[in-house]
Amino acid sequence: MRSICPASTRSGHASRQLGLPRPVALEGRRSLVEGLWWQLSLTARSETEPSAVSLLRISRDRDGGLNVAGRAWQEDGTLSARYWSEAAKERRDPSSIFYFWKGERPRHPNAPQLEGTGEIRVESADRATGYWTTRSDRDPGLNARTSGIYRRADPSDLLVLDGGSEEERVQLIAQRLQEWKSAANAF
Repeated sequence: MRSICPASTRSGHASRQLGLPRPVALEGRRSLVEGLWWQLSLTARSETEPSAVSLLRISRDRDGGLNVAGRAWQEDGTLSARYWSEAAKERRDPSSIFYFWKGERPRHPNAPQLEGTGEIRVESADRATGYWTTRSDRDPGLNARTSGIYRRADPSDLLVLDGGSEEERVQLIAQRLQEWKSAANAF
């Protein structure tokens, strides 16, 4: 019987030796960029790009590729956007992700479709920096680039947003908006 050394497991050779598909071999090997993140906008907000804070999830699909999905809120706490990645490129050193996304502004008249690109560069286990661009199918003049910081989110934040009471959701978004205002003046 042949032993498998940790180095061969990291490179994927062991999965091929055992006949396992690559995504199975990647299980348990989570990159720093994966997980829940709060995205705080540093660039001044505008009517065309009002999103101040966002909660996003970076996760792996069945094929081992990374996906980005999230929701954003305006400064007054109302839902601003919902979005998801269509394509993503992961980098390991330093840990980062570049992605193309699509989304919508569900509360705006005619729920305009949005798209853009973004990049998140991990600085530490709980902090990252990056940017994203926003373009609209309804407004050819919209081409906004937003700089932001990212802070690791607690899984309980997602539970509050998905299933908490209205009061809990309002309180959580208000807390993140306060952090957003502080961060905008500190960075």
